[in-house]
Amino acid sequence: MIMLPSMDKQQLKIRTFKKLSGVSFVVDHSLLKKLQNLRVFDLGGSHVRSIPSSIGSLIHLRLLDLDGTDISCLPESIGALKNLQILNLQRCAYLHSLPLAVTQLCNLRRLGLRDTPINLVPKGIYKLKFLNDLEGFFPVGGGSDNNGKTQNGWKLEELGYLSQLRRLYVTKLERAAPCSMDAMLKQKRYLKVLSLRCTELRDSKYSEEDVRNIEKTFDQLFPPDNVEDLFIGGFFGRRYPTWLDATLSSVKHLKLVDCKSCLHLPPIGKLPMLKYLRIEGATAVTKIGPEFVGCWRGNLRPTKAVAFPKLEWLIIEDMPNLEEWSFVDVEEEAAEMQKLEASSPFLQLLPRLKELYLISCPKLRALPQQFGQETTSLRKLQLSRTGSLKVVENLQLLSETLVIESCGSLEKVSNIPQVRELLAKDCPNLRCVEGLGSLQQLCLTEDMKKTSSWWVPGLQQQCRQLHGEDLDVYTALETKRTPN
Repeated sequence: MIMLPSMDKQQLKIRTFKKLSGVSFVVDHSLLKKLQNLRVFDLGGSHVRSIPSSIGSLIHLRLLDLDGTDISCLPESIGALKNLQILNLQRCAYLHSLPLAVTQLCNLRRLGLRDTPINLVPKGIYKLKFLNDLEGFFPVGGGSDNNGKTQNGWKLEELGYLSQLRRLYVTKLERAAPCSMDAMLKQKRYLKVLSLRCTELRDSKYSEEDVRNIEKTFDQLFPPDNVEDLFIGGFFGRRYPTWLDATLSSVKHLKLVDCKSCLHLPPIGKLPMLKYLRIEGATAVTKIGPEFVGCWRGNLRPTKAVAFPKLEWLIIEDMPNLEEWSFVDVEEEAAEMQKLEASSPFLQLLPRLKELYLISCPKLRALPQQFGQETTSLRKLQLSRTGSLKVVENLQLLSETLVIESCGSLEKVSNIPQVRELLAKDCPNLRCVEGLGSLQQLCLTEDMKKTSSWWVPGLQQQCRQLHGEDLDVYTALETKRTPN
């Protein structure tokens, strides 16, 4: 337990109080009485269990940080903190409700509740006119308790009044009913970060009515043009929202996670600013085709189009039923090419892609041929747990690193003339590695020693002939992880 020493008049003017990390601590009335001039009260990470009602006397307080503490409730007197701008309640494992007085914090800018299991909230969040950061929390609901003053979540309509939002994390969207406010997000001109999540049912399935409702609800959550970071998680509709296309003109980071019922990926190839794309857990998708690019063959013109013009990182993970991947329909492309001048290519693919990660796609049989022909900036390719791939070849433009991991059917790696580093793990049938003229480093895990004896001598000889030095061969335990 920490006890403050007796304070002289100078100490009574303390404006910032920060706890000592990882120690037991008691906040009581006598302590708060000595800190009446406090602006910043940081107790994050301490084992504080309760906050006394006298917290309301700290009328100058701007920031109250209770991140990771053991508190289970907050006193209603918190509503007296009219100057409070930041209330951080993240990672408070024992906190399940917010006091009614939270809606009286008229100057509150940030309410942080990430990883805190709140299940009761007060009505009237729309009163917080200056709120700009709802990190980790806007649970959807509306069912009231007995006194009618608290509810299990806020109604979507309440979002319409929070015009200053910069970051918004909406959870439990499966509990929402389609509402009358189609533009509840569209007019939020400051909104940069938007997260839309549903809760996965583990013991049952959503009904047909639930599916129709969630599709309508997401259609109404049309983001404003200024959103740059968009996350959609746990969506159980069969089609993606109608607005998930080129109209998202400012989106730079897009994550689609556990959208398990959508049969096709959305047409996002025309997003003009997209730099980072992660698609994870799209378990119903069996084929990625031209619809993903957003450039349909029937609409081709002799002018040049660019698909994913600024995309630099592409991560595709946990798609257990994905079998085929092509950016274009080969037969239709051939017919169109006969109509167009050879000097006027009509589609350019992924011109800025730097890194591609394919992880846990066990049925995928081949990579799109465009990766070897058009991805002029490709530096790294990682293939992990892609058990049906037999050949990785003709990647003319891959310039730095190739990672192959747990590719049980892989037999051949060839004609990748610019790659400088190869990392191989758990590829028991890899019998041929050739045409890697720029290879400088070869990293093998212990399990690859026997298999690699088929082709390592040839790579070493090639390195000596082309570069006059031995190939750098070393052993590693693990391969590199994907970027977040």
